[in-house]
Amino acid sequence: MSTQYDAIAADYQQTRASRLREELETPCFLSLIGDPRGLRVLDLGCGDGYYSRLLAQRGAARVVGVDVSGEMLAMAAAAEQRDPLGIEYLCSDVAALPDLGEFDLIAGTYLLHYAPNEDRLRNMCARIAAHLSPGGRFVALNENPDVPQEVGGGYARYGFSKTLEGEARSGTKITYRMIAGRRVFSFNVHYYSGATYETALRDAGFQVIQWHPLTRASVARSEDEYFAAYLATPPIILLECSR
Repeated sequence: MSTQYDAIAADYQQTRASRLREELETPCFLSLIGDPRGLRVLDLGCGDGYYSRLLAQRGAARVVGVDVSGEMLAMAAAAEQRDPLGIEYLCSDVAALPDLGEFDLIAGTYLLHYAPNEDRLRNMCARIAAHLSPGGRFVALNENPDVPQEVGGGYARYGFSKTLEGEARSGTKITYRMIAGRRVFSFNVHYYSGATYETALRDAGFQVIQWHPLTRASVARSEDEYFAAYLATPPIILLECSR
């Protein structure tokens, strides 16, 4: 997995304050996770610790955050130092994740689509499954396989663009360009079909795999049509898996 976020960590953190993330992404993701009280939680691709902290604040018994970017983890560690919640952080590639024990819930926000090829994707899924307790769940925010790139400039009002750099086949690069204040920054992920994701997950031992769309129904403050263009061709989708 790339450490491209080391160069854009501060810019990326600013996007947390966008309406898209505050009013759509976060409520939908937390709604699918449900009540984390008493759960052992592994937050993969934790970045600056945003979801790690939310889950700890909501009563998770143990939270471990993992990310490959040292700069993003430095932000997470700084937040933990300012307001200690008992969160543990580790810098690691998920495909080579060391044994951290069993967890009841594994969160993966913007994680699987960073695999540069199918072998790495399978390795990531295998390491995720190896850390999941019986009856546990893996819940992720993921690239939407059905929307590999932006259609008609529909994401401009949300401050980003999404471009597929070639044909929609396994490993094809997708480039995101985002605006943070007056700065424009970019990062790359990779395209995989829904079937490819599901095969990798099933080979890792997951028996139940469900895709869930983000919806305005769970967003209390979104009564206008602000999100209409985004939801007409949603770039991301929720993924829920269990063994």
